[in-house]
Amino acid sequence: MALTQLEKALLGILAHEWDKSGPPGYLETTLIAARLNISVTDAKSTIRSLFKIGLVDTDEVDTFAAYLTPEGYERAGKK
Repeated sequence: MALTQLEKALLGILAHEWDKSGPPGYLETTLIAARLNISVTDAKSTIRSLFKIGLVDTDEVDTFAAYLTPEGYERAGKK
């Protein structure tokens, strides 16, 4: 499945956080939105699309944060 540029960018910032702070690259949705220069609503939508294909995981309360699955880290180009 091909990813959109926004999905790739989101994986990239979570992979950067993984490298910086350790797995799983946890970031709050508001920080994701700010780093991608998009609305929180758009960030949540992108997180959900990546969640559906197993590349990120999220909390169950209103998509407060997201983090990478190992598959998401690999798809972000990290090994």
